[in-house]
Amino acid sequence: MGKTFKSSTSNRRRFLKATGASVAALTLAGCTSDDAGGNGGDSGGSGGDSGGSGGDSGGSQGTTTGTPQQSVEEIIIGSNHPLSGGLAATGVGMSNAIKLAAMRKNEEGGIQSLDGAEVKVIEGDNQGKQELGGQVSEELLSDGAHVLTGCYSSPVTTAATQVAERQGVPFVVSIAAADNILQGRGFNYIYRPQPPARRLARDYADLVPAVIRDGGGTLDTAGLFYINNSYGQAIRDGLREFLPEQNVEIVEETAIEFGASDANTQVSRLRSADPDTIIATTYVAGGVLLAQALQDQEYRPPHLTASASATFTDDKAVRDIGDFANGVMDNNYALNPTIDKTAEVRSQFLDNYEQEFSASVGMAYTAAEVIIQAVEEAGSDDPDDINEALKNLQYDDHISAMGTIEFNDEGENVNALGPVNQVQDLTVKVVYPEEYAEAPPQV
Repeated sequence: MGKTFKSSTSNRRRFLKATGASVAALTLAGCTSDDAGGNGGDSGGSGGDSGGSGGDSGGSQGTTTGTPQQSVEEIIIGSNHPLSGGLAATGVGMSNAIKLAAMRKNEEGGIQSLDGAEVKVIEGDNQGKQELGGQVSEELLSDGAHVLTGCYSSPVTTAATQVAERQGVPFVVSIAAADNILQGRGFNYIYRPQPPARRLARDYADLVPAVIRDGGGTLDTAGLFYINNSYGQAIRDGLREFLPEQNVEIVEETAIEFGASDANTQVSRLRSADPDTIIATTYVAGGVLLAQALQDQEYRPPHLTASASATFTDDKAVRDIGDFANGVMDNNYALNPTIDKTAEVRSQFLDNYEQEFSASVGMAYTAAEVIIQAVEEAGSDDPDDINEALKNLQYDDHISAMGTIEFNDEGENVNALGPVNQVQDLTVKVVYPEEYAEAPPQV
């Protein structure tokens, strides 16, 4: 596959050595919110304040799997994200997070097992379009990337990972939830630190009804509101499977399409079904439309919840919706608010990029640290050595609200988790499980 689409380097591909000076000086333009366009990005996690006393956590300290190569001067990470188009606000933030992880590693002296080799990030713009996912991966590899990451959108990631697998180059998913990105494809070079869709749906069923019931609420029936693509459908299918196990009956399902101008028809159907909760699975724009339609129809179920929704775990989106967002619970990946490193990275990100460090951005940062740690353990720039290190990785020193990152034979993180977040006083906070909670749930 050749470079069949080209525009100027500044628009299509940026080459950035992630040193402190270059990252601090860089300004990338992005829109202020994600529109429901293109193929869409996947769920966004908690963007609440972080801090706390911190805990001792160490990264994996295994021996190197490759032979040290003294001639290696840099390790190149290829970042495949939407840097333009409707998903650019999140995509640019995610790519900036990858650059921040590289910058921090370089400030620490680079890859120690490679005599201080610098980490360099090159970027490719997939525009949120599935047809560009594989082509951008091809470009990044032809420009020297040793390992890839991306892509925010499940359809784009499906295409991008196929190229990496075919060429035998490791690909660490930043965000993309659809189960079939990894499962059933027989891949050997693809890894996903975040929970996939089925795990997110299971975590919703296991955690959210218990939190509501323990708080004195009733949750016997649910209505599903989801984005009509592979990501939304995968969460829907998981909820169909797992909610009955927790004695929750699905009484209505309704989907919203990309580019929809309102959600009035969907809300009318949900209102007629009158469930105990509406469970939203949307990108930012879709969740905003849901909130607008609910307010227009002067309707709100006893509990407004979400599973893997970008809207209600994004602080800016929450502020845009206003007080109506308060109380919404969403199980999703999240930043760990109980360790000092989270607040440190968040502050450094804001200083360098003047963007909010949402958990979508934080998950991309974690993916970059996973890559960097694997290279450190590989002691090599050879993709097969890096891949072997990823297979054996056990990484604790991350900022995501989950346990040790380690991958099974399919490349899924065996300890991935979608904690419960809640909007409280227009701020997204982790409320459950207790080991990651920064505030108690409000039911």
